[in-house]
Amino acid sequence: MAVDRDGFLSVRSLSYVNELLNGERELDRDSVSYTQLSREVSAAFADFARLAMVNDLDLLLLWAAGSNTGALSMSVDEMNSNQFRDWLAAIGLGRTLRMYDDALHTEFEDEFNDRLQKLIEFANEELDDEEISK
Repeated sequence: MAVDRDGFLSVRSLSYVNELLNGERELDRDSVSYTQLSREVSAAFADFARLAMVNDLDLLLLWAAGSNTGALSMSVDEMNSNQFRDWLAAIGLGRTLRMYDDALHTEFEDEFNDRLQKLIEFANEELDDEEISK
């Protein structure tokens, strides 16, 4: 059975992660599945390194261009599969920052959230100004 999905994890690694989440397996750093997952995550980091080499590429703008950010304000029950994928991507972005902080003992997630809140406030002010000028 073919599985149609977007993402950097293979079906095998995704299955392993789901088994971990469901408590069907325990994290085993010596297993073949863990090694496969490790390789795929390393490859994803290598891809991000290449993205980082592109001048003036804004990761948030790049992500937003391919996402339906309106889905973030919807109930999960009302989402179609694309909107649900976009919602998971937003959750994944936040969780990636938390994993970064946990691994490196930093507080970047807090700084990011503060900056994101300021950006949202700025965007709302810009939208309000546009409404007034119409």
